Parts: sequence; C-alpha cells; structure tokens
Amino acid sequence: MRRLLRPVLLLVALAVGLTACGGDDGPSSAPADCTRIEGGKATIVAENLRWDIECFRAPVGTTITFTVENRDQSVAHNLAISGPSGSVKTDIERGPTTQTLVLEATEPGPHPFECEPHASMMNGTLWIDP
Repeated sequence: MRRLLRPVLLLVALAVGLTACGGDDGPSSAPADCTRIEGGKATIVAENLRWDIECFRAPVGTTITFTVENRDQSVAHNLAISGPSGSVKTDIERGPTTQTLVLEATEPGPHPFECEPHASMMNGTLWIDP
C-alpha cells in the first residue's frame, strides 16, 4: 500500500504545481463570437440599461469610429474605453442621444469598455488583434 501511495502523491503534487504555474488570468484572444469591426466603423446601442454588443474585435492599426446610440429615455449613459491603446470616453448624456467616439487601436490586447454610471451592468471588451 505504501509503495502505491508515494507515486500517487507525487502525481498529485506535480498536477498542483503545473496548475499553479499556469498564470492564466483570462483569455488572451477574442472569443469566436465577437462582433468584427469592418471598415473601422461600429455602432453600439444602450437600451434598457444594457449594451446590445458586449464584445468587439478589430486588427491593430485600425482607427475605430464608434457611433453610440443611447435609446434610454432620460437615462444618462456614456462609452468609456481603456486599454493598451489608451483611454477615451464620451460625455455622460441623457437619452435619447447619439454620440461619436474615435479610438486609435495602436496596441493589441483587450480594451475593456463600459458605461461609467452603469459599469456593473453595461460593460464589455474590445479585442485588438495583432
């Protein structure tokens, strides 16, 4: 019994060590179902305290112009994007209103976005592909 226990414990320790060394804090590339930004233009709609799209992707080097449609009557929203390419945001404005936001996607990686007043409900990720 003792002879079997030692190899089993060694395998368990090895498995735990490999898992601990993984360092994976999340995905390093866009999920397959992300909305691809074509021609540098994207529209995102705020309605019923939600974004209609929570995941975008575009190639590095793209200048992206977002059209932000706030369809929530008398509710204030904005679009704020941060990440390796820098931070940009629109003003917080009551709807209905339409705003424009431009981001120079100079660096690859995830760029989280949110509506600042409703960040816990209205957030997502813009993935810039290398």
